[in-house]
Amino acid sequence: MSWSPWRLPGYTELMELGSGTQGRVVLARYDGGGSPVAIKYLAPDQRADPRLRAMFRQEAALLQRVANPHVARLLDYVERPEGLAIVMEAVPGRSLRAVLDSHNGPLAPEAALLTLKGSLLGLAAAHAVGIVHRDYKPGNVLIQDDGRSKLIDFGVAVLTGQAGIAGTPAYMAPEQWSGQPASPATDIYAATCVFLECASGRKPFQAQTLDELRALHLHRAPSLEGIPELFHPLVMHGLAKDPTQRLWDANAFVRELEARAVSTYGHDWERRGLIALAAVAGLITAAIPTTLLAGTFIASGSTSAAAATGALSTGVSSAGVSAAGGSAQAGAASQASAQLGATGTKGVLSKVGGTKGAVAICGAGAAATAAAVLLWPSGPKVGGQASGTYVISFTKPGVLLGQPNMPASETPFMRFQITVSPARARPGTQVSVVTRFNAKSPFGVAYSASGQRRCYGEKDHPPGLIKNYNFGIGQDDGTKLGKNEGTTALFPIPPNRPGTIPTTIGQVVTTVHQVSNNHQPYVQSECAYLSTFVMTDTFILPPSKTVKPGRYLLSQSNSPRITRTSRDNVDIPPSSAGATATGTLPVFTVLKG
Repeated sequence: MSWSPWRLPGYTELMELGSGTQGRVVLARYDGGGSPVAIKYLAPDQRADPRLRAMFRQEAALLQRVANPHVARLLDYVERPEGLAIVMEAVPGRSLRAVLDSHNGPLAPEAALLTLKGSLLGLAAAHAVGIVHRDYKPGNVLIQDDGRSKLIDFGVAVLTGQAGIAGTPAYMAPEQWSGQPASPATDIYAATCVFLECASGRKPFQAQTLDELRALHLHRAPSLEGIPELFHPLVMHGLAKDPTQRLWDANAFVRELEARAVSTYGHDWERRGLIALAAVAGLITAAIPTTLLAGTFIASGSTSAAAATGALSTGVSSAGVSAAGGSAQAGAASQASAQLGATGTKGVLSKVGGTKGAVAICGAGAAATAAAVLLWPSGPKVGGQASGTYVISFTKPGVLLGQPNMPASETPFMRFQITVSPARARPGTQVSVVTRFNAKSPFGVAYSASGQRRCYGEKDHPPGLIKNYNFGIGQDDGTKLGKNEGTTALFPIPPNRPGTIPTTIGQVVTTVHQVSNNHQPYVQSECAYLSTFVMTDTFILPPSKTVKPGRYLLSQSNSPRITRTSRDNVDIPPSSAGATATGTLPVFTVLKG
């Protein structure tokens, strides 16, 4: 297959991740620095077709509407006469398809349940903005190095209510086979199919032709052999032939799943599921631990055995910022850009409510949903680049927001993507740390007893119904900072370990600190403030007597955990809201001078 020589300017291609008739996906690095990205190019022979261009454009538009840790994030969309490209977050990990194929058998029940939960949370985020994925399958679920899952590839996604035959036959709901409108229940069906495959080691239905497979999905009940009996009602509910008989609310499905998992495997089932899934996923090796495959389509009507496993298509928050004393004060969004560049950083605080919501910088940090990516091997010379992504969030966000029926998937979160270059340095080396930040801070929202969201908006909500809240990370380490100064914290390995978030204060290096691209709008469709900005810190590595040679975890927050939470200006323990900080920090190596 030949491809156009056009490449998106400003990016250096590192390797091809996958290709198909729709296009190809490459791993690339932005020449200005930062974490690796995945770029999806539309195939040259499809650019001339207005319908296919529109589908590609719609994929980007739909991705832009979804902001959730369980969905690969859209970074940019470029359409030029010479080509079309979607720039996405590069997710370190392996596809669930590769994990299942390598394992050659059922996963541990806790691992199968954890995969389903992560997928449902990603689907719930899409459904909340009116999007149906329509092609949920193991190949579109990425298992990260910490065992958590993330949803990718919205290439055949549509708005709720749109019809058409599209998807992957093994996981298509009856209404898809009939060309009926897609709904959240369509994705619930596919997710249940994948859960059954993970738990039993086989697909729900298998056939030699598409016609046979269609008949099975339309009329045959699946075998539940190998599925724990307590989960039989859950599976049958998710695989009901009539979409009106299925759960339409993915969050409700998660709550039902969690209740059964706790009663069967205990309260620590997720921890054991993560361990089991990460262990199985570790069987798959790759030169660079990043997988993001382009979709491959086959024409409907094919009767080959391969068609039964391929994909089918028939045409298919405003902020006030202050770093003084390591705390943040509320203010207007217009103040943020002025203050961000004028203060040092010791932590990050999100304050929502009052006159405005706020995400304030006072350091940097969060909890991760993606493992660190080291793109160049360690060695004795200065060089290389290390990246890590981590996110902070809450398992009981309703406690923080005063909304007892708030689903965990609606949690406020902060995500940090940190890149350090060089990853190996000697005393006297200039080091650059770039952090790309994005956050979601729900506000003006209330939840019914069933967990349904009602968005009142930024200002027009009943008095007393919506609570103000804030949460922050980082601690005041006593460092005195001047104008345009910040800090970077180094946590020695050991006692800290790669793949963990430090709980203690690290060694601080003063930096030259800049903040750019600061945007914190209130987005009505999300019923939340969506915040983004980029922090750049540079420093000269001090002499060995100050920073000893060795390996360190690196963060711009000291320490990168949730250290304070409050509701209506009253402090509450972070643990009461289920404050979490998971993931990995980039590994920085200090060489001997």
